[in-house]
Amino acid sequence: MPAELSRSQLGADRYVRRVWDQWWRERDEFSDCVLPRETWRFHGLRPANHPQRRLALASSWSVNGGLISKLEDWCARDVPNAALLDSLHEALQVGPDEFWSWHYTFRSARLKKAQPLLGGTRVTDLAVNVVLPWLWIRAADGKNDALRNRIEQRYFAWPSAEDNSLLRLARQRLLGGASRKVLRGAAAQQGLIQIVRDFCERSNALCDNCQFPKLVRDFCVV
Repeated sequence: MPAELSRSQLGADRYVRRVWDQWWRERDEFSDCVLPRETWRFHGLRPANHPQRRLALASSWSVNGGLISKLEDWCARDVPNAALLDSLHEALQVGPDEFWSWHYTFRSARLKKAQPLLGGTRVTDLAVNVVLPWLWIRAADGKNDALRNRIEQRYFAWPSAEDNSLLRLARQRLLGGASRKVLRGAAAQQGLIQIVRDFCERSNALCDNCQFPKLVRDFCVV
C-alpha cells in the first residue's frame, strides 16, 4: 500500500484512505505476514496482472466466501472438454469492484472501460497449477479413485495456456525450435516447463553436462 496519498488522483486517494482506516487497526497483529518491499517484482508485468489486482481478487474470494464449495460443485459436474475453461472461469469469477475494476494499481489512472479481475488466460494458469492439483490431492487422500480419474482427465484435456519465454526457450533447446502448436494442451506445456526447471536451469547455455539426454536414451531403451 502507498505510504502517502498522491494528492493528484482524488478517487484513488479516497480509496487508499478507506483501506488505511481499516488496516492501521490490524497491522500490528499481522505484522509478521507483511512482505518486505524488496521481495516484490514488477518488471515485465502486464498491467492487468499486477499483484495488487491479484490481491484484490483473492480478497474478494475471501470476503464473499463459498469459493471451496463452488470448486467442489464444479469438480462434481459433468463438463465437456470444450467447456472446461469457461465453466471454471464462471466458478472463479467475482462481481465488479468499485475500485479495482477501474484501476491496475493504487496509483494508476482510472481506466476508460472496466476490466474483470480475472481473465480467461489466468484461469488456465490457476487450473493446472492450483485448482486441479489441489482437487486431485483431496480425492487421493479420500481414496476416491473415480473422482481422481475425472480430475486427471480434465488436467490432460485442458487447453494450452499462453506461450511465454520459458516455453520458447524449451522448444528451442529441446524440440529444435518447433512451433507452439507441437504442444497439445496445458499438460504438455507443464511437462516441458518442468524439464526446464529440472535440467536447463542447472546447466549453461551450451547444455554442458546435462543429464537429460541420457535419461531420454535410457527411457527409450527400456
